[in-house]
Amino acid sequence: MIRHGRCRRAALAACSLLLAGTAHAQMRITEYMYQGANGEFVEFTNVGETPIDMSGWSFDDDSALPGTVPLGDFGVVRPGESVIMTDVPADAFRKAWGLCAETRILVNAAVGLGRNDVIHLYDGNDALVDRLAFGDQTFPGSFRTQNISAWVPASALGGDNVLAWVASTLGDAEDSRTSTGGDLGSPGLSTRAAHPFSACVTLGGIVRITEYMYQGTDGEFIEFTNVGDQPVDMAGWSFDDDSNLPGSVPLGAFGSLQAGESVLLTDVAADAFRTAWGLCDGVKVIGMNPAGLGRNDVIHLYDADGEPVDRLAYGDQTFPGAFRTQNVSAWAPASALGADTILGWVASTLDDAEDSRRSLGLDLASPGTSARVVRTYDPCVGTPGAPLLTVDAATTSIHLDLAVNGSGAASGVIGDPTDPLATVGIGFTVAPGEGGDLGAIEVSVTSSRDEVVDAAGLLLTGEGDARQLRIVPHGVGHADISVRAATPTGDLATYVIRYAASAAAPVPADATFPTGSSDASATAAVDATTMFVADDEGQVLRLFARDRSGLALTGFDFTSSLGLTDTSGGQPREVDLEAVARRGDRLYWIGSHGNSKDGELRPNRQRVFATDLAGRGALASLAYAGRYDHLRTDLLAWDAANGHGLGANALGFAAATAVGMSPDLVDGFNIEGLVLAPDGDTVYLAFRAPLLPIAARTHALLVPVLDFDALVTGATPGSLPAGSATFGTPILLDLGGRGVRSVDRNADGDYVVTAGPPGVATGVAPSNFRLFGWDGRAEGQTFPLGYDLATTGNTGSYESLVEVPTTFGAQTVLQLVADNGETVWYADGIVAKDLAEKRHAKFRVDTIRVPMPTPRDVLFIDGMDGR
Repeated sequence: MIRHGRCRRAALAACSLLLAGTAHAQMRITEYMYQGANGEFVEFTNVGETPIDMSGWSFDDDSALPGTVPLGDFGVVRPGESVIMTDVPADAFRKAWGLCAETRILVNAAVGLGRNDVIHLYDGNDALVDRLAFGDQTFPGSFRTQNISAWVPASALGGDNVLAWVASTLGDAEDSRTSTGGDLGSPGLSTRAAHPFSACVTLGGIVRITEYMYQGTDGEFIEFTNVGDQPVDMAGWSFDDDSNLPGSVPLGAFGSLQAGESVLLTDVAADAFRTAWGLCDGVKVIGMNPAGLGRNDVIHLYDADGEPVDRLAYGDQTFPGAFRTQNVSAWAPASALGADTILGWVASTLDDAEDSRRSLGLDLASPGTSARVVRTYDPCVGTPGAPLLTVDAATTSIHLDLAVNGSGAASGVIGDPTDPLATVGIGFTVAPGEGGDLGAIEVSVTSSRDEVVDAAGLLLTGEGDARQLRIVPHGVGHADISVRAATPTGDLATYVIRYAASAAAPVPADATFPTGSSDASATAAVDATTMFVADDEGQVLRLFARDRSGLALTGFDFTSSLGLTDTSGGQPREVDLEAVARRGDRLYWIGSHGNSKDGELRPNRQRVFATDLAGRGALASLAYAGRYDHLRTDLLAWDAANGHGLGANALGFAAATAVGMSPDLVDGFNIEGLVLAPDGDTVYLAFRAPLLPIAARTHALLVPVLDFDALVTGATPGSLPAGSATFGTPILLDLGGRGVRSVDRNADGDYVVTAGPPGVATGVAPSNFRLFGWDGRAEGQTFPLGYDLATTGNTGSYESLVEVPTTFGAQTVLQLVADNGETVWYADGIVAKDLAEKRHAKFRVDTIRVPMPTPRDVLFIDGMDGR
């Protein structure tokens, strides 16, 4: 691999070409089947470390003609991702092999494989990247891939030696399985990948005990909830108490338990229980349970095979410290779900997190609903006899979050090639009402506003019990998209999508729009495909795809770990997260440490905390590792006592933090950057304000904090006392009269500074955004990078960089993340941070290509002296 700094100015273009060639070599043929009941296929896998843009790539068979079958529709293939070319419709192939909607499939109707043939893979320059000649007749001793695929072991990868390939067997090293037509293979997954990759994260159906009351005026009850994302057929399932006998109390009457649906088992009549708790007829209740619960008992849940699925032993006498569930229920928080630890359960209180309420007999509980679900289901939607229309998580993009039935919300972007609604869309399952005929149901879709989405943009496909809807907007604004399943007699089921579309980016392929958050303020790359993003309006760190628009894959809320004392309306005010620094798999997150915009004190913002990263891709997670609460106090004391040797109060921190002082002034106080120093132990605090020196206000300020990890994690789970921080000599950076909005470094110690004004950007220097290079040394000079950020057309403020690459060149790719909290996306006059529907909130990530030297190559740069 060619490293940055090895390519001098005259050779930058050549370096870029060579690096591109290295990336091309990562794509390999990893599996094939020349004929199958469910279609032939070829699997290509990115076995390398970086994403590969398949634009211009192609396939051909033994005729060996580049360009014959274009593969550009695969888009950007992520590290570890397998994509599939087949001769049958994509949806049919996915259904036959049980693949989720995110698995990328390209239909090849032009060039079919023969029994003895050749697979050629060409890159965007028509250069041959991989080749496999196969055939049991051409190569005696090899096997015939009819209804059984062949896959490549590590020893044969890229070697064009079919005799070394392996025939699939059930449950082999590639986890091969049978298709609906009886073919045997493992399309969509290859263990040749250097990085594990999951095209989709699906949970399946997961039924758990979520609430119980052993005795009540209106009856005892047990609540079971499907906390997964797929329906569960309860036929054959059962319950028993401490006698532990599968089959004792059948639960098959619950029928199909939808994702997010809660059902109830009680010892009183079902209708009486519904009346007492104000439940609609759609809430499924099995009454007259003969195996009554005792004060100290066990709840056992068994599946159709009699296998235990969940268990809860309880009782205030058996478990000292537990509470008695007489007239007051207990419910499972996330930490205790499925864990059989009653001491982790919570007693219901009025209007608690489960929305507990009183029954007619004054029992206190929340039967029929659980906050543990990952999908929302409303049992009161629909009428008896009407069809059932539900969202199928397995065929719906993982970057959408829609209720199972009734209605949901989503947003899109005009022309966005990664828009999850336009590319993958929403899968629906259609079922007839009791005694109904599936074949008689007509499914249709309409838009309330043709100027946003017209009939041509409503792409509904499928038949029988499955439909797929893609939504392609052509105008900005809001629209209700209504999907209807109707019978000839007028029975109707409806699903309404509250939809909003925003305008296209100037170059749609260079922008993505993560949704569910708008005030993106700090970003940490997990790997080539995912990133954690902080929002300065809260403490949830969200895991987003780097190359896809749509909702986060998951999120981690650290509010409860931060010792926050400043509240509003009973809720902690925000930490105002603004920056993150990475040291291995430890991430340090910091609040702005400033006042509110109106100059009011905001003590919650005086937090820096650490999290530990585990896993990669969609399975990445964060765990709390410690915090420090007194950094601002220590900085003020250090400045006042002349700890830096520049003179008492030389940095003006006392005046900058005074009540009434806004953090967005040149003499305010606002930390917006955090980065590891070259020594690997020190961390630089980088300030948006104040600019210094006090007499001129021309330079941005960085303050080194020594032994940063020990400071932040030294008293976990709490904080070390005030006075624990040790600071180094301040550093002033020439950013052309701008402050720091973000500062980031790569593993080789090269830094990129995102600079912007302390206040509102006007687009006119120095009140504009600019990128600078730096070597991280106090004596090192910054230099502006030759890219005009105004050309992106982003109306937000650039406040973070996903990562600094370790390979520089004439077209170095950077991803910039903007805070779009003040952006009006939908021509409705409402800024993103104020949108009532948070699934319509979004920010923008711009991919730019920058001529980037290293700091040590700066003498070779032309035309980069303007600031």
